[in-house]
Amino acid sequence: MQYADPDDILGKAYDARIARRLAKEATPYRWQLTLTIILMITTACADLALPYLFGVGIDVVNPGSPRSFLGHSGTAALNILIPILALSIFIRFMSYYGQTYFASWIGQNIVLKLRSKLFHHLQRLNISYIDQRGVGSIMSRLQNDVSVINDLFSDGLVSIVADLAILVGIIIVMLITNPKLALLTFAVTPVMAIMMVWWRKHAISAYRGMRITIARVNANLAESIAGVRVSQAFAREVENNKQFNRINGDNFDASVTAARYSAILFPFVQVVEAFATGLVLFIGGRIILGGSAFTIGELFTFVAYISRFYEPVRDLSQQYNTMQAAMVAGERIFALEDVQPEIVDAPNAIVLPRVRGDVTFDNVVFGYDSTEVLHGMNLEVKSGQSVAFVGETGAGKSSMINLLTRFYDVWSGAIRIDGHDIRDVTQQSLRSQFGIVLQDTFLFAGTVRENIAYGRPDATLEEVIEASKAVGAHPFIEKLIDGYDTEVHERGATLSVGQRQLISFARALLCDPRIIVLDEATSSVDTETELIIQQALNTLLRGRTSFLIAHRLSTIKSVSMVVVLDHGRIIETGTHEELLERRGAYYNLYTMQFRAQELQALADSQRIPTD
Repeated sequence: MQYADPDDILGKAYDARIARRLAKEATPYRWQLTLTIILMITTACADLALPYLFGVGIDVVNPGSPRSFLGHSGTAALNILIPILALSIFIRFMSYYGQTYFASWIGQNIVLKLRSKLFHHLQRLNISYIDQRGVGSIMSRLQNDVSVINDLFSDGLVSIVADLAILVGIIIVMLITNPKLALLTFAVTPVMAIMMVWWRKHAISAYRGMRITIARVNANLAESIAGVRVSQAFAREVENNKQFNRINGDNFDASVTAARYSAILFPFVQVVEAFATGLVLFIGGRIILGGSAFTIGELFTFVAYISRFYEPVRDLSQQYNTMQAAMVAGERIFALEDVQPEIVDAPNAIVLPRVRGDVTFDNVVFGYDSTEVLHGMNLEVKSGQSVAFVGETGAGKSSMINLLTRFYDVWSGAIRIDGHDIRDVTQQSLRSQFGIVLQDTFLFAGTVRENIAYGRPDATLEEVIEASKAVGAHPFIEKLIDGYDTEVHERGATLSVGQRQLISFARALLCDPRIIVLDEATSSVDTETELIIQQALNTLLRGRTSFLIAHRLSTIKSVSMVVVLDHGRIIETGTHEELLERRGAYYNLYTMQFRAQELQALADSQRIPTD
């Protein structure tokens, strides 16, 4: 199945469908949102009151002014005005603090719940989605996109509501104070609107280019850091520097272009504001000098409102980018949330009881996307048998394992364990019966003990040590700095490949699984470590059904059954000796691939040169 991925969406500043879903995320906090909006309006009212009170203060101390305050003038008016002014400042401080705190609280709670919900959802998605999308793309949604949603709720919406409240309030107060000067101020607004339309058109393109180029920088960085060993091995440092400098330079150019448009907007708004202020001062001054009742304090108030009038206009233009980014982030987040897992428990799925380990592949057909890779596979494995899948790359070995563990579902046919179709049992009860050791051993952040007990977090230290001893991991673990409490660095980078695989063997054994899966688990270890692992396998596999994908002859020789695959079909089965006697496909594979390993092992055991 192919999954849609809106990575290249530009997005609209407002998308009703995405907005409704974002609003649903905020629904549990509707009372806090209501309180935040009330506090925003309170802050706006206090903001509007301050210029008015300052204007009144100018007039009441002017002996020639006819203006009074609450029926008082001069010192008496000041005695009333100053406490009211202080109260307004205090109210503004407290309401602004409250709106900022509650808006941030709402945003962080939405982030908390959204990330948790997405993480839980990812745990249920099938492997094919992760394979197609990639870890980087998914991480971008859980980190960057969710953070953008936080910006919308904690800052964007706050600013938009507050700016709109202040803008409407200023317009009303200006019209009440002096309709003529108010209309004169609004006369330059069309110029501002034309500028905003032009700026938005070019700024959108510039900001999109900046987002695309920074994504390329991050992708190149992640790839270069992950592949640093390969780069150094092939002496690619100079070429890598050139490539990164080119990508980084593209981001620099895009960022400078975006900065250029930002640099245009603010000075332009200031120029328009200065022009409107000068015009009002000129006209208002002539009105005062003409003997009108219009006072100096009212003119001061009006000029102060002009300054405040253009601030929300400018901020609302900037919030366009926040809204657009939130719509894009919401689209990407909900695209992930809407992906339904293909591997789900049947409505009447039962809990698989403790199994013996009889496994049957019954005419199994399977493929990826529309390409069939397994063609009518039939195989019976009895409890306690060990089976090795061998064949060229692409023969279908890993597909058989992925189907058995139900990471994918068969197209047709069935896989049964102890007679139970694995599609009729819960995934948790199925996979709890398995112990899996992969070629690319994954160790998690934490201690060695925590990694071994990953499948059984309640295991005691004695049980962990017992499992480690059984697979031969105990001697090297004891020599670590803090023994079993030694911290494992990123993916176990400070441990050798063999040590990591021994830890994964102990992890599998500790869970006491009925079925063991070893996916090329010994393909990357030295001969000495392989001998330790072979000894551990005797303990690990004893009494358990096991399936091995092995490139090592020593592993194949000891199994109960070798299954030879070729282009998605089983062409031979039997023991190592039986298949060699037939001189068929396995004999050819052994002659070409495994004979050299046998000679190398013999040479290592006798400590003689091999060339």
